[in-house]
Amino acid sequence: MRILAFGDSFVAGVGDPAHQGWLGRALAGRAEVTLYNLGVRRDTSADVARRWSTEAGARLTDAEPCGIVFSFGCNDANAEGGAPRLSAAESLKNARLMLTEGARLAPVLMVGPPPVEEPGLAARVEALNEAFKALCARLRVPYIDVLRPLAVSGVWLAEAQAGDGAHPGAAGYGQMAQLVSAHPAWRGFTGRQ
Repeated sequence: MRILAFGDSFVAGVGDPAHQGWLGRALAGRAEVTLYNLGVRRDTSADVARRWSTEAGARLTDAEPCGIVFSFGCNDANAEGGAPRLSAAESLKNARLMLTEGARLAPVLMVGPPPVEEPGLAARVEALNEAFKALCARLRVPYIDVLRPLAVSGVWLAEAQAGDGAHPGAAGYGQMAQLVSAHPAWRGFTGRQ
């Protein structure tokens, strides 16, 4: 099976000293899975929307099952010049486009954004998380909400604060991987019931 994962620095696993991030950990021991981690630091949903189709086209095949994972949102909500980089409406438009077009090519799954520390940004990310969850429900796309469980445990935010202020280390990504890999939607998506 091939899994193509599109998103931002959290998809890429920035800050993880083992360079596995949550994706590598969620798929650990799965030699039958080829992971294409296509996360790019600072990418918003608009950036992902511009590139994902071309990058997917080079990796999708009829020779084996494929799946597409999308995960973004924090960079959309992050303020530059006093305003979020993208409005919530733009983020939802981009997500809808990618999810519907992606579903024409392969099964799709969306993983929500992780928590952030700064209160204004945290409120915007939480609102986006809820909006993405509702959109995925309407589109019948599996959605894995990791925001609250990661925020409540405190590990993700503590590691981010100790690091660059945004990205956790191995324990934070490990916790996200556990949340994702235990979710029924992930288990079905990756063929492990």
